[in-house]
Amino acid sequence: MNFGKYHNLAEEVIEFSKTFKPIKSVNVSNFIKIINDQKQAEYLAYEEVYGEDEYTWKDIREIEMSEVWGRFYELEDNQKPENIDSLLDIFSENIRSASTGYNAFFEDIVADLNNCAINRAINGNTNNFFEKVFEIYKAGYFPCGWNGDYPNGTFIAMNKD
Repeated sequence: MNFGKYHNLAEEVIEFSKTFKPIKSVNVSNFIKIINDQKQAEYLAYEEVYGEDEYTWKDIREIEMSEVWGRFYELEDNQKPENIDSLLDIFSENIRSASTGYNAFFEDIVADLNNCAINRAINGNTNNFFEKVFEIYKAGYFPCGWNGDYPNGTFIAMNKD
């Protein structure tokens, strides 16, 4: 399947999702706060509000994805990546088969990796929110919240170990 100009970058996310094996050389310490408690991660991901605007973690991810879609709709038809609507099913199957250690967060992982691949298919490899989310996953963590007043601040990620 071809995902357009940046096919290889989207494919990297798909390949990672097949095994979900951390890449130890990935260093994310400069933009995440690490927690070790799953209950705290669940609270941060599903209940906590961040900053004056009181965004939830889901809100933040949706705001960031709306910027990616905005870029998509700015592209000429012949520049738009193809087949991105098939990515969700691919990630759902891959994550279901992979041993992630984060089973309680299955739907979030599928959505995040889907968004990471779409972001890469549209924007290439840029230093943006979803590229950082992908780096967090590759380092073996689960991004679950925001530390600070969004958009200022850093990610919060759970370490399953």
